[in-house]
Amino acid sequence: MNLTYCIIAAIKIGLGTWFLALIFIMLYYLFFTKQQRPSPSNNAQSIPDHRAVASFGVLQDRSLQNRLIARAIPNGRLLDAFGIDNPFTTTSVITYRRFIQKVGPGLHGTKPKKWLKFFNAASTTLNLILLQHRSVRYSLPLAALVRQLVFVSILHAFFGVDPNNVNLHDVDIATELINLLWVQSKTTPQSYPLGGRVVLEVALRQILPDKFPCSAKDHPLNIIIPAYETMWRVVLLTFISAGFRNVDQETADQFRKVIERGPECFKGSKSKDIRTMAVNFAKEGLRLYPPTKRVYRAVLTGPRSPPFITYDEKIADIEKCHRDPNIWTNPEQFRPSRFLPEEFTDNMKEAYLPFSLAPHRCPAADTFAPHAIIILVVVLARGLGTLESGSNVWFRNARLDEDRSALLPSGRLDMEDWKLEMKDVA
Repeated sequence: MNLTYCIIAAIKIGLGTWFLALIFIMLYYLFFTKQQRPSPSNNAQSIPDHRAVASFGVLQDRSLQNRLIARAIPNGRLLDAFGIDNPFTTTSVITYRRFIQKVGPGLHGTKPKKWLKFFNAASTTLNLILLQHRSVRYSLPLAALVRQLVFVSILHAFFGVDPNNVNLHDVDIATELINLLWVQSKTTPQSYPLGGRVVLEVALRQILPDKFPCSAKDHPLNIIIPAYETMWRVVLLTFISAGFRNVDQETADQFRKVIERGPECFKGSKSKDIRTMAVNFAKEGLRLYPPTKRVYRAVLTGPRSPPFITYDEKIADIEKCHRDPNIWTNPEQFRPSRFLPEEFTDNMKEAYLPFSLAPHRCPAADTFAPHAIIILVVVLARGLGTLESGSNVWFRNARLDEDRSALLPSGRLDMEDWKLEMKDVA
């Protein structure tokens, strides 16, 4: 990150904000102590048990208010890190319904013309990013590149942002800080980067000036965090899995068709077979590398008011469900054809939970997320190439570089050293 940028941002905000922020953090951790999160090792759980956690079946009272509480408590770290006030962090029924009414309808269905527009915006974004890296095309920073691509594409989809009007330096700062703050919120929440949230705010104001000033309920991060943050790793890992790892011949042939025909396959019914094939690549990416590996629910066991909140934390291990060898044949293999109707069994349907379950299943699950993921993967494949076309990915890890069948790590910091070498090196 540019140190000068951070210093300028700090000066603009003023020292008073720093002091108030420190006081708030101290008071919060003094009076609202959180229980130690239990180990995610819950191998004894069956698929129905994981589904019961995801669907709030572990609650005696499944009213909307209680469901929001059960979700908000484990997600309190996101409130600390980003200050977001959306369905993942709120206990307010009014706030929840207001957000769903605002965002939900646009996620359930998108006209073919909009997908073509989304593809064009993403393609433009990638070209602009590559212009910044034209001197190092033999060693492109893959994680940072994909973060920027997905971030700007999401801004285009939800805020109507024109990629040509975005400063990619601001985007780089925003995406880097979102990643860093997210990681630290899960590991050492008491030691966020000094001023990180403030610098993130400054970058967002540069990128979305018409959205500021705003209240917490209208902050752009309320949409950006669930839409962008959960998507970029799936896009990156699906792209690498399909384009640079060992796959069977059927998958290789299918991916070639998807690259050639996407996103035109979303135009109409004549391309239904290719569209289904394309979406299956997104589904397989979501299966093997779910955006949320584990879902947490807080079951209250005592008082509900801070600082005396007590609860048991239940875990739905989504990643375990998606890789259970008793349900999935060769679960660590990337093979989109497993989602064809003749192969996708009832047991697989029960175990497939990338977007959780009703009554809080993600509204992007049916259309927006799988379509957006595969379109972004196609943009990357066309713009950067694949192993078949002569490009290559280096993981700076002997096991991954030597064994193209090895399962990829999917942590938010695991991909920082991955480099892509394009075929057309000057």
